[in-house]
Amino acid sequence: MATIIPKKSTVAGKVPTSNDLGLGEICLNHADHLLYSRHPGTGAVYAIGGASAAVERFWAFALIGNAIYLGSISTSDFPSTGSVYDVALWDINRTTTNDNGDVVSEASAVGAFSNKQNLTYA
Repeated sequence: MATIIPKKSTVAGKVPTSNDLGLGEICLNHADHLLYSRHPGTGAVYAIGGASAAVERFWAFALIGNAIYLGSISTSDFPSTGSVYDVALWDINRTTTNDNGDVVSEASAVGAFSNKQNLTYA
C-alpha cells in the first residue's frame, strides 16, 4: 500500500513556489488549513483546500495501480439527479509513478470522474 506524505508548513500565509513542489507532490499548510499542488501543464501552484475552495469546488481522489487521479468539479455543475461522478465536466489530473514511487508523467483531461481510466490525457 502506498503512503502519501505531503510537504508541510506551519507558517500562516506561506504558499509553496513551483520550485518547492515537484510533479505529483502536495504541500499542507497547517496554519491556513490549505493543501497545495502544482499544475502539470503550467507548473503554477494552486490551493486545493480551505474554506472558500471547498465551497466552490468538489474534489475527488483515486489511487489505481501506479496512477493517481485528482479531480475537481464546480459545485454549480452538480446534477439535480444522478451521481456527480458521472457529470462530464470534471477537471482531472493523472500522475503516473513507477514502482519506486517516482513520477513518470503528469497529464490532464476533462470528463466524468467515473470514466477517469478511459479518458484521453494530454
